Amino acid sequence: MLIICTGPDTFQARQKALDLLEAYKQKHVSQGDAVIERLESQTSVQDAIAKLSTLGLFATKRLLKYENLLAGITPAQTKQLVKSILADGNQTVVLTYEDKSPTQKILDLFPKENLFVYAHEKLKGLELNKWIASRCKYYQINSDLSSKLIELHADNLWAIESSLQAMRVLNDTSALEKTSESDNSAFAVIDQFFRQSPSWVAQATSQDPQELLPLLLSQLLNWHKIKYDQAQDVHPFVKKKLGSIKLSHAEELTLEAIRTMYASRHSLSQNQEILQLLF
Repeated sequence: MLIICTGPDTFQARQKALDLLEAYKQKHVSQGDAVIERLESQTSVQDAIAKLSTLGLFATKRLLKYENLLAGITPAQTKQLVKSILADGNQTVVLTYEDKSPTQKILDLFPKENLFVYAHEKLKGLELNKWIASRCKYYQINSDLSSKLIELHADNLWAIESSLQAMRVLNDTSALEKTSESDNSAFAVIDQFFRQSPSWVAQATSQDPQELLPLLLSQLLNWHKIKYDQAQDVHPFVKKKLGSIKLSHAEELTLEAIRTMYASRHSLSQNQEILQLLF
């Protein structure tokens, strides 16, 4: 089974992927009859195909979590993936977050009973107001700020969420004026990390470590690619942004991130313990 969570609203798409992951954990992993493998940092179609052909010895079910697994996938690769999914017999769920939805031509190659696509359009009007009101309630913030949030950030849920988190942490609604329209909370933390700002530690504690860590490691690896002129696959915006950063002790920081990823994948650390390894 293949489940795709995609945009164009990337905030909702990522949240849906997290919700599905948590639901699977509660339904199957908690009963001891399934495992979850988070593979965001080693996304490749061939990796997924290989894993689909090898089920663990002690687990009857498994969920493989990827990120942008289908980016640039060819029809030939798609047919291989379809074949592996069918041979697996629904013992494995492949869950992937995609920045950009695969083309309809690619999606049509998957049997309908084995494919679930959760596409998230940008919220507008009443739906946007409802979403903001629910997040205000979650953070125990006055929902009267909804109109101001929309005025500042339009339908950018990443920026709205960042504003709400800042107001919650600082207990100060004036923080609303200090957040940028382009803020993405996880990437904002990583930006602070690269600038080696002491505040990144405090900001990181408000994030899901299992989401933050793969992003951090990915950006560190991109930084090294740029430094050694091997950045052909790095987005031009990322290349320009990271290329201007001088990162001291880059090798040590990257090794620590890799060790932390290893520890989290092998259950040697959990929750905020994961981030403690990086502090």
